[in-house]
Amino acid sequence: VSQSRYYNERPFIEYLDAVDDALTEKYGITSNDTNMDLIASCQECNQTPKECAEEIGEKYDLENINEGGEV
Repeated sequence: VSQSRYYNERPFIEYLDAVDDALTEKYGITSNDTNMDLIASCQECNQTPKECAEEIGEKYDLENINEGGEV
């Protein structure tokens, strides 16, 4: 079982928690600042939480807090 498939099979709340961790680490935000439908779509498409956070970052042109805004 691939890691992506594993995330797809997790309960949404667990996936959401993992996406929140990734969003907080990279962008300093949580899922409350984004679109839940997009996160659900990420999970349905077998994306890892980190990939989902990166997609959200690209969609909303978020600044990576770990790189001083550089992409």
